[in-house]
Amino acid sequence: MVWDDRTGGGAVLFPMKNEERAVTSGSASNPSRQAMLDVAVAMIEERGVDGVTVDEILVQSHTSSSSLYHHFGSRKGLLVAAQDELYRRHARREDLRNLDGGLEATSTEEFLDYIARQIERIVTDPANRAVRRSRLEAAARSLSSPELATQTASVQERMVDAIAAMFDAAQARGLIHPELDTRAYAVWFHGMTLGRTITEGSSVDTKRWLAVAIPAALAPLCPPSTV
Repeated sequence: MVWDDRTGGGAVLFPMKNEERAVTSGSASNPSRQAMLDVAVAMIEERGVDGVTVDEILVQSHTSSSSLYHHFGSRKGLLVAAQDELYRRHARREDLRNLDGGLEATSTEEFLDYIARQIERIVTDPANRAVRRSRLEAAARSLSSPELATQTASVQERMVDAIAAMFDAAQARGLIHPELDTRAYAVWFHGMTLGRTITEGSSVDTKRWLAVAIPAALAPLCPPSTV
């Protein structure tokens, strides 16, 4: 679920785990590894995985092939690490303040309006569109890379934790359906909005898609008395 990927100086959606800090610290303390990783991430963002070449990475990072194999084992190892790093960077830029509208809602109508506005922003904001595409690409590559699948799943689960907590809070305040499985809803919501990435080039424009997606998303949230 991509609420917003832009930085704003606020709290991030979730902090890094200890093992992630270790990986980040390890990269920072080893300039050669970090340089290769940074160049590979930039190439993936610009060209996609297929556009990444080892020779260019070594030239641009001012490193050697022996360093690459020492730190990553192989080209595939570097690509997995770079894709994981890119996924983590997008996740770490999530701003916790984007959940404020849901956390501060005092009525069902206010909460539902917040969700509707988030859906519209997710699929129309160019910055969010870029993040959705990056995550979809990572998900697709995970299908053939068990290492990447494990790493991105850990990040994704904690994102779902944070979003589900917002729905839990709304449920506790009596704003949404009391029997809604909030975690399942958060996972479904993420899949729905991410799926729009695949259909953006179809004959159904964003306005028509939103006309279906918003009611579909709001229906499970409505308390029995408002259905």
